[in-house]
Amino acid sequence: MVESKATKDMLGRSGLTLVDEAVQILMEQLNTFVPKSETISLDQALDRILAGPVISPEDLPAAARSTMDGYAVRAADTFGASQTMPCYLNITGEVIMGEEPVGEVKKGCCHKIPTGGLLPPGANGVVMFEHTVPVDDTMIEIVKGIGDGTNLIQRGEDISINAKALPAGHLLRPQDLGLLAGLGIAEVSVFFKVRVGIVSTGDEIVPYGENPLPGQIRNINSITLAGMIRRTGGLCMDYGIVSDKFDIFFPALEKAVHENDIVLFSGGSSVGVRDLGEQAVEALGPPGIFIHGVALKPGKP
Repeated sequence: MVESKATKDMLGRSGLTLVDEAVQILMEQLNTFVPKSETISLDQALDRILAGPVISPEDLPAAARSTMDGYAVRAADTFGASQTMPCYLNITGEVIMGEEPVGEVKKGCCHKIPTGGLLPPGANGVVMFEHTVPVDDTMIEIVKGIGDGTNLIQRGEDISINAKALPAGHLLRPQDLGLLAGLGIAEVSVFFKVRVGIVSTGDEIVPYGENPLPGQIRNINSITLAGMIRRTGGLCMDYGIVSDKFDIFFPALEKAVHENDIVLFSGGSSVGVRDLGEQAVEALGPPGIFIHGVALKPGKP
């Protein structure tokens, strides 16, 4: 347990906890919270949090592919080729998208290949069309040589089999879903969405869609907190605006605690006569209050 180094506010009151210490204390308390998980289909997994790591079941890509339209060649056959001293290769095949290559690229030969086409056996590089000149339908002139692996994405270059594709605790983004789809993963284990209840307190608070009377203010905390909760993947339950009277506030807080994993209430936590937050939290029972006041600006006088 962290031993808090309390500071004082502008009025000289002690008991304020430094921000870093408050976060550490909170995390220690959350260590007792065991989140539950569920398995859902990939098309429902956006903005959900992985309950465990995802291990790649295969290499991606599964085989070497061309990254250019051009000709699959043996790189050694193009060594030294230039505009002034081109080399010549016979066209002996063509790779068709969506089909397995037919035949082997032999010495002095090449196969026509599209972007994304599977590299045929015997070839170890691709000469892009822009660096070739057709001689006729069966032969090309190459004006720029290549090295082994040029214009290729190799097998497993994106991710290899048994590698960690995504870590536990990762918030799934659209590009993550694309990666998992590419690996043939149709379902993922994710944490249940954390339920967060919001209770707004204060007799001076009115709904944000209303015109406040003198002495009243619109409720901006609820919608702000709700947006932050939803953005981070939580479920938000709004319990509305509750009076500062204890016999009204406490039942609302108790109900929210029973129905949610986390409860946030705004107002009622200072030292005013009508600030009933401390009394209500203590009335809920253990663990009670373990931080009361954080040395943070803005937010503290």
